[in-house]
Amino acid sequence: MAEMGRTQEQISDGLVEYLRAELNDPEIGYVSPLTPMAGGYETSTYRFELSGVQGELSKPLVLRLYPPNYGTDSAVWESTVQSVLSDEGFPAARPYLLCTEPTILGGAFFVMELLPGALMVSVPFETVPAMLGEAHASLHSLDPAPLIEALQKRGFEEHRYKLGGRLIGLNERVGPYPWLHESVDWLLENRPPEPERLSVCHGDFHPFNLLVQDGRVTGVLDWPGFLVADPVLDVANTVVLTSISGKHLLSLRDWERVVEMYLASYRAQKPLDLAYLDYYRVRRCVIAVWEGARGHAVWRQSPIVEDLIEYIQGVTGIRILLPA
Repeated sequence: MAEMGRTQEQISDGLVEYLRAELNDPEIGYVSPLTPMAGGYETSTYRFELSGVQGELSKPLVLRLYPPNYGTDSAVWESTVQSVLSDEGFPAARPYLLCTEPTILGGAFFVMELLPGALMVSVPFETVPAMLGEAHASLHSLDPAPLIEALQKRGFEEHRYKLGGRLIGLNERVGPYPWLHESVDWLLENRPPEPERLSVCHGDFHPFNLLVQDGRVTGVLDWPGFLVADPVLDVANTVVLTSISGKHLLSLRDWERVVEMYLASYRAQKPLDLAYLDYYRVRRCVIAVWEGARGHAVWRQSPIVEDLIEYIQGVTGIRILLPA
């Protein structure tokens, strides 16, 4: 990709020069060159393999490169989250090198391990709900304290990873979209109490972000939406992503049945209070409508937008009227 003002060749050359300097070894080269990977949203992601290195860096690797307008926070945030989760034994890709100097590749970046497996959407469909529920319950069973400590050491304040800060941020971001103001006001006014024990939440936990191999989850990808919250918030996100966007993008699947089986699988592993599920589903739907207004391709599709608006109205009584 050349979307950051640099060609793939320039990024490749810049990366190997950085690695040679960082590791003090001029003999480092490529066994396999940079190869673009799908996903990553606005970031650029490449797989590659090095020569002249030992240990962890001798295995297949991934480069995650951020646009310059992201600054350094996103790379530091995601690499910190993934590092702690990997240490805790959760299947998040372990980062090996982090660089926040934008002149090297045109933006901040980090190098991490390449996790094994294929995307969950590619495996036999009947196996998806159980793996999805079990992996999600496993994530929510982790103690968030090590992550909070690591993020605080990196300078991230509590509002960055707690719901209160996210709601304030959403309220600010919808400023240019007056037709969303009433629904965001509803979220602020009806925010439910949180349980005493909060959980590590992914924020975007769905079959396109999970890798599986031999019947188990081997990787959970893309952590920018991480937060520490009521686990039902994270579950609600998954329900919206599967029951609304999933049913339109992969219409041959019975996504309503998938949701039922996913919830059953989750609750077989870990108790889950669903009292505030509807609130958190509305929250994710409102965010999706806002994302669509900003140009996110999935959330701009008319059938999906209509489902989002109908769900919001069904719970809140508020009918969002999109501008013509």
